Amino acid sequence: MPGVLAEGLRRAGRFGVRLAGAAFRLGGRAAGRLRAWPEGSLRRRIAGAFLLLTLASGAVFSLSATLAYDYTITHVIRWHMDPIARLLIDAEEQRPEDVGALAKMLRVKWYAGDDIPDDLRPGSRGRELVRIKRDRYAMTCRTKEGREYAVVGKVKDLDDLEEAMRDVALACVFGSLLAAGLLAYWLGRRLISPLVELARKVKAGEPLDDAPLCARRDEVGALARAFAGRERALRAFLNREQLFTGDVSHELRTPLTVLRGGAEILESRLEDRPDLLPVVERMQRTLAAMTATVSALLLLARTPERLECRPFDLAATARREADIARELLRGRPIALVERLPEVLTVEGNPEVAALVLHNLLDNACRYTEEGRIELALDADGLVLTDTAPSIDPEVRARMFERGTRGASRTPGSGLGLSLVQRGCERLGWRVSHEPWKGGNRFRVRFTA
Repeated sequence: MPGVLAEGLRRAGRFGVRLAGAAFRLGGRAAGRLRAWPEGSLRRRIAGAFLLLTLASGAVFSLSATLAYDYTITHVIRWHMDPIARLLIDAEEQRPEDVGALAKMLRVKWYAGDDIPDDLRPGSRGRELVRIKRDRYAMTCRTKEGREYAVVGKVKDLDDLEEAMRDVALACVFGSLLAAGLLAYWLGRRLISPLVELARKVKAGEPLDDAPLCARRDEVGALARAFAGRERALRAFLNREQLFTGDVSHELRTPLTVLRGGAEILESRLEDRPDLLPVVERMQRTLAAMTATVSALLLLARTPERLECRPFDLAATARREADIARELLRGRPIALVERLPEVLTVEGNPEVAALVLHNLLDNACRYTEEGRIELALDADGLVLTDTAPSIDPEVRARMFERGTRGASRTPGSGLGLSLVQRGCERLGWRVSHEPWKGGNRFRVRFTA
């Protein structure tokens, strides 16, 4: 036979237990959602944490209210039925013939000894309280002499008290959820707004040195000061790089101009030495290529928004670079094949595009020992295929980094492909490498 606490939990605490279970289930789901949001909005995560805390608090509150309700109801029922049971037990021992009339007057049912129904017989603990129906309770007991008694009666207004306590519990839980939601929204805005402002300033490129965020004495201020320090370091580095590139370009332009002028004068005085004219022409082409490279390096030092872009004929640029590469291949068992359209107009900077083509062709001419080099161009992009030895996978993973060289003994600085990468980034192109059974293939797409 269930005891007082078990019977109270079964009936009076049924709602509290269901509410606690639902709170724990919702809390588990909320915790799973929070774990699934490692990169989500901090505002949502703060709100979820507050709601999870509220649900956990609601579960503890529901369980505590269930136990408190059971204790209170048990005390109320015992306070109501204990005097009746004692009065009837005394009457049973002193005036058995008056017990029936007394029980009827008290509006209870009285059982003694063998008349007690089997489901109401007291257990080994002696006095017990059992709920029979909606508002009817039975108190069973055993005296020291071993006599058993049971009294069944109705406790008025107990259901109304139960419903009132349930409504109070619901109001407390939903009120707590509402308060937690409002508090989470307010704290989320207060805590996240500085981070949003910091992200906006960093994204917009606004200076952070004098920003009020750097004056904050919290973690956001520390983050803003760290960003400001990194911004100063990057700005100083970019200034040094631009100054260095500009100075080097300026210092190289003057001797290159002098050399080009000297080559032109030399060409004009070699009319009686036609065997030397090809040498002078090659010097002029090399000087022109060097001048274009210096100009392109100066352009790469500029920011992308300062780069001048205009429509130009990329096919003509590719033919000029192919002619230069063909001079490099003279006397070597390598064929240079061109598959170029008559005209291909693209939007961009012609000097930077020439730099990309020049370095791709120079790289292919440098590492190809025999076979062929094929340059194909269409509206989608260009493809350069060679029969050079395949690039090792380890080198391929960082081949576009500055200073990376292959395993070949061919001399080189390791800057060619890095310049190709930088030039493609300035033009909005994308360069990639893919091996094939005969060598290497570089593909440049005009749209990223």
